[in-house]
Amino acid sequence: MPITHKIQNERCTISISGEISIYTSKLMQETLLELLQTEKTIYIDLSEVNEVDSAGIQLLISLKKYAHDKKITLQFQEHSQCVLDVIDLYNIAAELGDPLVLTLR
Repeated sequence: MPITHKIQNERCTISISGEISIYTSKLMQETLLELLQTEKTIYIDLSEVNEVDSAGIQLLISLKKYAHDKKITLQFQEHSQCVLDVIDLYNIAAELGDPLVLTLR
């Protein structure tokens, strides 16, 4: 569950790799909320996520709501195919509110 971040031109990009699941979401939430305390615009790159479950989706939704309440711009981007599949399964694209790039299989 590696999380890395970089700040460039007042833009914070967080990259998540591995799984976002019941096993990793609590620790991941603590790390991500800590970063949300210090930045006003955050992009989370999901391109290297290889597994996501319902706890992972709950984490993404809760981060969006937290950011909205704190007036922080938070955008998920570069969704991996497994993330797109789960977003589609739960029909939550509108709730997350991020642009999605769908690929043909």
